Amino acid sequence: MYDTGCERMIVQVRDRITLKIESVAFGGSGVGRVDGFVIFVPFTASADVVEVEIVEKKKKFARARLLNIIEPSPLRTVPQCRCYGRCGGCCYQHITYDGQLKIKHRQVVEAFLKIGGIAEPPVKEIIPSPQPYAYRGKAELHAEKTKSGVKLGFMDVSGGRVVDIERCEIMDEAINGQIRQARSKGFSPDDADNLIFWSEPVDPASGIVTRRVKDLEFLVPRTGFFQANLYLTGRMVDEVLRLAEHKKIETIVDACCGSGLFSVFLAPCARRLIGIEISEKSVKCARANAERHHVQNAEFVCGDIEEVLRNMARGGDTVDVILLDPPRTGLSPEALAAVCDLQSSDIIYVSCNPATQARDVRMLLAHGFCLKSLQPLDMFSQTEHVEIVAWLTADRRV
Repeated sequence: MYDTGCERMIVQVRDRITLKIESVAFGGSGVGRVDGFVIFVPFTASADVVEVEIVEKKKKFARARLLNIIEPSPLRTVPQCRCYGRCGGCCYQHITYDGQLKIKHRQVVEAFLKIGGIAEPPVKEIIPSPQPYAYRGKAELHAEKTKSGVKLGFMDVSGGRVVDIERCEIMDEAINGQIRQARSKGFSPDDADNLIFWSEPVDPASGIVTRRVKDLEFLVPRTGFFQANLYLTGRMVDEVLRLAEHKKIETIVDACCGSGLFSVFLAPCARRLIGIEISEKSVKCARANAERHHVQNAEFVCGDIEEVLRNMARGGDTVDVILLDPPRTGLSPEALAAVCDLQSSDIIYVSCNPATQARDVRMLLAHGFCLKSLQPLDMFSQTEHVEIVAWLTADRRV
């Protein structure tokens, strides 16, 4: 029971216990405690009273599976997806959308408090997605051969098997149509590229897809990266622009620039813009996007950001603003050192992982930067992920 009185309970694997959920941790699992011992339970919500079975025990915590909801939380709602609970793509569909936003805001605060070492993280209210469902413009599915045929879908909650799906509720309906078409025509599990679906048609000759943000069209490689939320990407661009427009800028570096989304919008803010991207296909698209939108002060370099930034620092280049938008794993210590060596006055750090972002910001603070603001955006509704735009300056100007 969650109320054990004076008797201390020792949790073991296969134990069935009653637990009150106190909060939801980053990653989506509810958190309960037995005599102070932490137990993580997926698909639960704060204030749930649940019956669970312990499936794994570590030194400092245990994991359990949900058996029964004894007293449901006021935050509970009905999931829209019939695969929910088996598919590993979503973990918050059982929680009201307002509840999801509050959970993610608290998780960002905790990440920068515990990992970033910041006593009072300057976290703003999270910006919600205009559409909590049917918002994603890209899907990367998996296929698995079985005795009865081939499964097409997403990995299950264990990450070991594919959940066969006919549609995904967070995908744009055009993607669901393509999934149905792929299932009817047949597909090969060995060809991963054919399991990538976009909400807009892909040019079969060039392998290029078109994305539209704030009335501008962007060319993107079929296998490349682009922001997935069709209804919130423009607002994220606005947040970045707001931070870059606060003073006169000579040079902006857009590190991990992809196909030039931020570069095209940031270029008018500076005399010179340098985009850095390791994917050659994305660099070609970035150059094409700059040309088609009449951006003449941007140049794009294909290479590793650590190497390019280090060479810029050695060459004595002066940079006013650096925009960082790395993968979920964040930046290496060497890349962060190269960023610091450029001694820019402002850093705008866009991330979809508050844990690695908080880790990297901690290093930037140790090199003299000051964290001014953290703006979360719910780019990934129904999932554990959240996008954050961080603003750091080299001094204490507002």
